[in-house]
Amino acid sequence: MLISEPPIQIIRTGKAAAQAPGAQVIQGEPTLFVSTTSVYTWLYNDSGSGASMDVTLYRPAPTDISYSILGDYAQGNYSNPTGTSLIVKAINDDPNFPLIKLPIDYSEVWDDKGSGGNHDGSVWFPVPPDGYISIGFVGQTGYSKPSLQNYACLRRDLCVDAAPGQLIWNDRNSGAHGDISIYQIVGVPGSFVAQSNYNPYIGPCHKLAGN
Repeated sequence: MLISEPPIQIIRTGKAAAQAPGAQVIQGEPTLFVSTTSVYTWLYNDSGSGASMDVTLYRPAPTDISYSILGDYAQGNYSNPTGTSLIVKAINDDPNFPLIKLPIDYSEVWDDKGSGGNHDGSVWFPVPPDGYISIGFVGQTGYSKPSLQNYACLRRDLCVDAAPGQLIWNDRNSGAHGDISIYQIVGVPGSFVAQSNYNPYIGPCHKLAGN
């Protein structure tokens, strides 16, 4: 079984560039460890909906529970997940201006009501506190609002603008009351952005500094 890996990147606050893995962490300096996981739990797939494309949503499940996720994982088929997802952990965090905070709310982007699919599911945007960024969106089994204790909204200075990547899935022809398109994020493996139409993505898109 593939599991969480040691840090692949170390981001020191106040530094101009990311540090290499294994770099010494200065005592007391707030630092973000970036790693990956290939362990997931199943959330939803659109089987039976009649959509022209297929998708399965998974939630990263780091074996080291001190790590937080940047969003859920979407794959354009019904197979087991084949990719990795970025996960992060704050070290020597600043209590007055933490590197990581929880979302203050979740805003629904889409649900599959009306689709007639085999499973009930929905997609949500984690609303960040002021001064923070939510990189990836999340899925949900069913229609209730998510409540995640390991989703990382990152301090704004840890992030830079990113470009949306290729389309992973849209629900065209599903019969759902709403529309959705899900896109990759360039530089953020395993996370996605979404919007409630079939147009090219035009919303905010971010990645970790140094990626």
